[in-house]
Amino acid sequence: MINDIFIKDTFLKLTSRTYPHGTESELFHLLNKDLKTDKFGNLFIKIGESDVMFTSHLDTATKALSDVKHVFEGDIIKTDGTSILGADDKAGVTVMLYMIENNIPGLYYFFLGEEVGCIGSKKLAGSHKKKKIKGINKVISFDRRGTNSVITFQSSARSCSDKFGEALAKELNNADEAFSYTTDQNGVLTDSIQFTSIYPECTNISVGYQNEHTFRETQDIDHLVKLAQACLLVNWNELPVDRDPSTVEYLRYNNSASYGWGSVWTDDEKYDYGNYATYEANREYLINRKPSVGDFYGSRTKVKTKRNIVYDKTFNHLSYIDVNTENGKIAYVDLSDKRVGYEKIVIDKLLESIDVDFTKTQWDGFKLKVFYANKSGGHMSECDRNDIISYLPELDYDDDIDDFDEVYSDGELMGYKWFKKIIKTWQFIYNC
Repeated sequence: MINDIFIKDTFLKLTSRTYPHGTESELFHLLNKDLKTDKFGNLFIKIGESDVMFTSHLDTATKALSDVKHVFEGDIIKTDGTSILGADDKAGVTVMLYMIENNIPGLYYFFLGEEVGCIGSKKLAGSHKKKKIKGINKVISFDRRGTNSVITFQSSARSCSDKFGEALAKELNNADEAFSYTTDQNGVLTDSIQFTSIYPECTNISVGYQNEHTFRETQDIDHLVKLAQACLLVNWNELPVDRDPSTVEYLRYNNSASYGWGSVWTDDEKYDYGNYATYEANREYLINRKPSVGDFYGSRTKVKTKRNIVYDKTFNHLSYIDVNTENGKIAYVDLSDKRVGYEKIVIDKLLESIDVDFTKTQWDGFKLKVFYANKSGGHMSECDRNDIISYLPELDYDDDIDDFDEVYSDGELMGYKWFKKIIKTWQFIYNC
């Protein structure tokens, strides 16, 4: 067995800088020298006989070419706050390289451009629709946040059977008693989604990163080491195959709950956001304002939040974003209608790029509803801004804010660099 130090060293080398799409070739020298290149530029290697394709992606979710300064807090690796870490998906790359070094049978694919629409995997999957790889029944990605997910649905469509997901979770948990893997229906997308209509069982496994695509991204290196080791013990070929890829099954939601659609932008109409002369007065009101019954989190769950007030000069609008102080996720937003409109265009383009068969979308700046065509079941699915930020490179823009007067957090200058990136992106989208 390759020394376990290999895992930590490999991860740190792979995350020593960022690799936005188009620069992936600059890290090839850090990968296994026996990897081959397919006609689409993806790297791959086949080891032994197996019915599994393992996947990860080489690009980083940023447009910036940045050196990464690692900061260590026990088992947690993060940055100094000046860049993202890139654990998404260098953690997955690390696991696969470890498996290759230990000669675990499988077809290993390292894809290009996952963060900008699954470019590499989409091209490969397109070629597989005409000619499948003989013997392949499973596509397993290592590209999920957290430490316990085996994804069964991506973008609300089933990607692997419960039987398969539960068996894989059990294998991982048996390999390490510290694990608590379980099936998770809340997958958004990664490269394995491109193969769901071709191969029966397609999933995504948690690899231990959190807050991906932000300057607060972290990696649990202890979990990564244990996962890589566990992957040597899983009997991948014996995992059950139970899903029919020709049949599309959608995750059903209870649509009876009210999420306050239509009220988000009308609660405070009496306040003159458009007049900068009233900025300070409005800022004080927004800081002290309690969520209305129409607010998504205000009407459903009591959470401790921190309010960030932003004067959006581009649209002449005083906006705010509430952030959950416990998990760092966005809890509620109030943005201008024009800002929301431009964001909706970007979201629709993303859905089109992954061939989602939708008829329309609804977007309020926080909550997204996607309505599917009748031939795809005619259902509706939902996700929120936190999920969308994770898969829209347009929301990662690294320049400093220069079109906004001030960014406040409860009266103080806000220090979240990730939030600055989002604000600058809004300007970027508007100017496109």
